Amino acid sequence: MELAKDQKYEIIGKIENINQGQNFSNTSITDKNKEHFNIKLDFEHLKQIEVGRVYRFETQAVSKNEEEIVLKCLNIEPIETLFSGQELIDIYDQFYRFAPLPITQIKDGVEAYLSKIENRVLKQITENIYLKNKDRFYSHPAATKFHHAYVGGLSYHTLSMLNLIEPFIKAYPYLNRDLLYAGTILHDMSKINEISGVDGEYTTEGQLLGHLVMQTAEIEKVADQLGTANTEEALLLKHMIISHHGIPNFGSPKKPQIGEALLLWYLDTIDSKFTELETALEETKEGQFTTPIAVLDKMKFYKASIKK
Repeated sequence: MELAKDQKYEIIGKIENINQGQNFSNTSITDKNKEHFNIKLDFEHLKQIEVGRVYRFETQAVSKNEEEIVLKCLNIEPIETLFSGQELIDIYDQFYRFAPLPITQIKDGVEAYLSKIENRVLKQITENIYLKNKDRFYSHPAATKFHHAYVGGLSYHTLSMLNLIEPFIKAYPYLNRDLLYAGTILHDMSKINEISGVDGEYTTEGQLLGHLVMQTAEIEKVADQLGTANTEEALLLKHMIISHHGIPNFGSPKKPQIGEALLLWYLDTIDSKFTELETALEETKEGQFTTPIAVLDKMKFYKASIKK
């Protein structure tokens, strides 16, 4: 892009690196067209930005010397404060890896399961929390690394788990379908506040509390507002969330003590591990072993050449 002196430019770009010295600071960014820009920053801008995140930069072209014109930053805004819903997802699509299903298809799937919840208390609590977090839920990753760490990863992981429920209910009819649907939809919802976003890091609240505690507290708050805090449904739903990592070693304050909580833990484990195994196998040639997979105890898995 040709720069004209004193002209102002708005650029949405992903930060590739940040440089600073005693008398200078700047950042290199890439826009949606894969064009690279170097932007001069004031030192106060450094605390506003992180490598790997996307921002809108308001800049002005200024003379560095008689022969060179450079961009000087006037203002920086995270795109999450400027856009939401489909508009935000469309911008993410230009910079990040996405879930393997279209977001609209994931949304239709999750909402289909939500509509199947018949228990009034579980439906009200789940729907209230879902609608409050709906926009961010479909653009958020499920982790900063390892499983589903991409745009839409959180909702895609949730839908994958929901799709696994029905066969278990058919095999074990004593399990409560409504409790499983509600618990699965909500189990990782607080990751939108535990993790700062795509290519982001864990927030202070996320590090000090974690999404199990954060989501349990949210259910308590919403149930209290709805007048259902003292119901068995609210209690069991909170138990499912607080115990869905299974054991203390995996960050679970309580072990599962109802069948639905036990299944939620297993489904969460199955989807997170098999998703990572799938990714590793895709990058491995037939007849060879994968690289060590962190979420599978750093084991290597063999990729067979057997055809269907």
